[in-house]
Amino acid sequence: MLGVIGAGPPSVLAILLLSVAGAVLWSREHPPQDTVTARLDVPLRLLQWADGLLPADRVDWGQAMLGELDRIEGRSKRWRFALGCVAGVVLLPPWEVAGPMAALGAVALGSAVVFGIGFVHFGLASDPWNWVMLAILAVLVLGSIVAVSVQLRRAGVARLGLVGGLLVAAAWLVVSGFTWQGIISPIYSVGAWSDPALYVAVPVALGVGGAWHSGSASVGRRAARLAGVSAGLVMFFISTIAVVAIDGGPRDPGASVTGGVSEAFSNVAMTYLLSLPLAAAAIGWVAATATARVRSVNVARLDPDPMSSTKGANRASDGCELRTTERTLRRVAIVVAVVIAITLFLLAR
Repeated sequence: MLGVIGAGPPSVLAILLLSVAGAVLWSREHPPQDTVTARLDVPLRLLQWADGLLPADRVDWGQAMLGELDRIEGRSKRWRFALGCVAGVVLLPPWEVAGPMAALGAVALGSAVVFGIGFVHFGLASDPWNWVMLAILAVLVLGSIVAVSVQLRRAGVARLGLVGGLLVAAAWLVVSGFTWQGIISPIYSVGAWSDPALYVAVPVALGVGGAWHSGSASVGRRAARLAGVSAGLVMFFISTIAVVAIDGGPRDPGASVTGGVSEAFSNVAMTYLLSLPLAAAAIGWVAATATARVRSVNVARLDPDPMSSTKGANRASDGCELRTTERTLRRVAIVVAVVIAITLFLLAR
């Protein structure tokens, strides 16, 4: 059975709500530059985004790609050129962090190998739905690798994000009790408190720690994303080993081993490749933004020259930004509160 069915109502609901929250937050963090650009030239915006991922010594490459795009006529040709350039930028390894990228690539490959062994050994090929699950897993793992590659290229993000990812993985292992069954179902292995602890408290710590250490909201948000995706890849690798090691774990009376293993694989994929990264991205965004705002307010209070006209104008701008941020935070806080309340209610039933 596909993972979204087998994981239970609380996780499904949390994923849906966090997906909506993440989409809202991303759209607020990346507003359209102007009406014309937002309306039409998507290939240009793709290349501009890819240009931002290039290191300082490759800026000329980005400018050359943008210049070449200006000379290309025809919508389909522009799209092909833009997508080819974006693929080249994203998929080529960032050599300054080649070690972590290689390690996470090896983890993803190991997950694929273990899953393939389980897929063949337990006869999952006999159920057509398992082939659908296999295709979805391939997309999720490849998407995670691309996400890691993108975030590793951001200045100041790699170390914070990777250290945060190790801490997140350690938190999930602690809650699992370091048992195979606990790794497959960590949310239910300790108690109802583990759900908000892992899906809320840990992402909040990521966002706060990243923004406070770096002094930048954007770095804190990106570090939280990298931590969530990298921890998800590591935990998915460990959980695939757990599924194979104990034949999927306990299952309902009368359920076959094949069905139990299939459900266990889909559950761990949804937990570690979807809900964990989504929680880290959405809630980490809120925590990093709030932390950066607190730091900026504290710095403003220590300003010894409040009469300066330039600084006064900056304060007016900051006040407008503060009101916008506060409105966003209030809306997101409502979404997070609803997620926690409904999840705890369903877990307590």
